[in-house]
Amino acid sequence: MIPVGTSVQSNKIFSPTAVQPGAVQHTAQVPQSPCSLLKSNRRQRRSAKAGITGAVATTEAPARPSSDRSNQLVREGSYESPLVQHQAAKEDEEQPLIAQSLQPFNPNEAADVCVIGCGPAGLALSSELAKQGLSVCLIGNDVPFVNNYGVWVDEFRDLGLEKNLNRIWQDALCYFGEDKEVRIGRQYGRVCRRKLRKHLLQRCQANGVQFMAGMMNELETQQTSDTATIRLADGQVVRSRLIVVAAGAAAGKFLHYEEAAPAVAAQTAYGIEAEVEGYEDNYDAESMLFMDFRRHHTGLWPDTAHKLQDFEHPAAGEGVWGAQEEVPSFLYGMPLQPGRVFLEETCLVTKPALPFAVLKRRLERRLKAMGIKVKKIHEEEWSFIPVGGPLPVAQQPITAFGAAANLVHPATGYSIARSLREAPAFAEEVANLLRKQQAVGDTAESVWDALWPQEKRRQAAFHVFGMELLAQLDIKSTNNFFSTFFRLPDHYWRGFLASSLSSRQLILFAMWMMVRAPPSIQLKLMQHMLLDPAGKYMLRTYAGLQTGKTHAGNANMMMATAAAIMLLAAAVTYELPHLVS
Repeated sequence: MIPVGTSVQSNKIFSPTAVQPGAVQHTAQVPQSPCSLLKSNRRQRRSAKAGITGAVATTEAPARPSSDRSNQLVREGSYESPLVQHQAAKEDEEQPLIAQSLQPFNPNEAADVCVIGCGPAGLALSSELAKQGLSVCLIGNDVPFVNNYGVWVDEFRDLGLEKNLNRIWQDALCYFGEDKEVRIGRQYGRVCRRKLRKHLLQRCQANGVQFMAGMMNELETQQTSDTATIRLADGQVVRSRLIVVAAGAAAGKFLHYEEAAPAVAAQTAYGIEAEVEGYEDNYDAESMLFMDFRRHHTGLWPDTAHKLQDFEHPAAGEGVWGAQEEVPSFLYGMPLQPGRVFLEETCLVTKPALPFAVLKRRLERRLKAMGIKVKKIHEEEWSFIPVGGPLPVAQQPITAFGAAANLVHPATGYSIARSLREAPAFAEEVANLLRKQQAVGDTAESVWDALWPQEKRRQAAFHVFGMELLAQLDIKSTNNFFSTFFRLPDHYWRGFLASSLSSRQLILFAMWMMVRAPPSIQLKLMQHMLLDPAGKYMLRTYAGLQTGKTHAGNANMMMATAAAIMLLAAAVTYELPHLVS
């Protein structure tokens, strides 16, 4: 879709001047309070879905609004944008300036590639592009890495980045109800943001990446020309044969997206790194706390979380009394050293975003209920991750990478390992395409097709399908879902989290979920497939109808998907779970 004021031949995309770090401003006027919006949306979803009789839908859920404007507001932080900007504006004097590490770019010359954004994705891609022999201009604000990143150790080890972890836990713990501890059996690590940034900058320096401070304010390009022109906020002009935006999800204001896709959702989290007392009385300090969905944040006196009797207190046992209108959240914890822990109350995904104030209140109440005393807070973190939503279209003169290109896993919020993993192959593909000496528009379209081929679009559509389901589950269903998820064969749950399962393997993943899940989750999966717009979106994408690129292979994929749906229905009707131990 081409915005008003642009044409296919001459694209000129305008946007407001980028907000500088530390600036605080609201980007949206919300007609209702966030909490009332959440409750209203969840009631509407439930009332829009009727039961299934003979696998025939009696009521169809209305399509969710997914306009460019509303999606972009979420990408920019929605009603939490002031705290999102506050988080981004943090400083760290231990991290050197990029301008001290890289040579300055000469604006009188044209670069092969301009990469906009200096986060992990932007630095990783810049170094790999330069390694391919391309001249690379890195453009962005000269700011440090400020977020906490957690990764699976084997994924970072495969990338040769294990030395950039400052803490490794041998196991990860989950709690899906009282006395329902699940040990995942997989190493988890905390990324040292200082080490990772230093490592990526050293690679950029070694490969000859050049730097220019500033943010893109305007793009001018002729589809038939061989270079595009970027105008920065300070008026400087840069010419490049290809532009890649890697400045985070908010940079979506420069991009065009597909239509008829589910709207962008959000994962939000409020965290503290603090000195505490009592953590070891509640959790194994030698293991990472991955998810604790127990409702210790509600209705408990201090230090009573472990004194509850089932059926005698609403938060005991399953802990679901009165929780139908409650958006689930969980505690995520990294024990760093004796008496010091990073603790974060996280909402995995919902629409609209669960406010930071709610998460902070839940964290405080949860810790008091468990008898964990916070002695000193060293750092607060406000994490807002836009997830899901429409994918970028190929027919546009500017490309993207990382979160800006929707490389964030819709159902988990993971992105850093994927961006670092895909950067080398993507850079090689870009180099090959630039050697063809095509016009800007043709090169950009080919780059998009390389980043988001039809197979990856099918995978993303499946992930969005899963995300939309998770956004609608109450706490009891959420616990049942994840209890099933982590009982799947390792190949499937690990592959799902890593975005490494093929579109066919994802269908098998769904089959495994169906045969292992309790009847309530089986029914929700079927309802979601048959009644929710996300199910239709997934089927259209599997068939190639979402992008209009259909061929025999896509038709076969559609048939395979339809067959899988019938098997899913059979799993419910004939109780196939009893056939699998």
